[in-house]
Amino acid sequence: MEWLDLKSKNMNVKLCSKCDVEIPLKRAKMGYLDCVKCSDVESYGFVNIINHKTGNTVQPMPKKQADAINKFGDRKRFGTVLKGGSKSYTYNPKKTYSAPSLAQIGSPKLFEKVGEEAMYLLENNGFDTASLYIDKEVEKYNISSSQAFRLRQILQVFAQ
Repeated sequence: MEWLDLKSKNMNVKLCSKCDVEIPLKRAKMGYLDCVKCSDVESYGFVNIINHKTGNTVQPMPKKQADAINKFGDRKRFGTVLKGGSKSYTYNPKKTYSAPSLAQIGSPKLFEKVGEEAMYLLENNGFDTASLYIDKEVEKYNISSSQAFRLRQILQVFAQ
């Protein structure tokens, strides 16, 4: 392939067609006219294909697809010690989470704060909005469910 590059003095140097940055000669010989930054060709990734204990292969594919597949095959999500040397990642299929310490749930200070905000919402937006706010505070473990029940009883008295 014969290159005509009027901008460069050396015929072995090729310039990007978009930004005039020098393109490596091997890249130019493969037919690319743009530098890597200006290129619109999608980059490639790979997925390991494990046939058995030996004889594995690599499957090239678009990077986004390969990243998604490799994410699911990443062994650190299964509590292995093969990567990183720790069991910091554990398999949790039901996505259950442990609650924070019970010492901070339902403290009198948080109960009072949530109660004040609930009263404000009751006066300005109505009982349903205040009740939803209380539910969210229970989900965030700021108040206990028994405190939420008490707050709703107080709100019902003032709502009448």
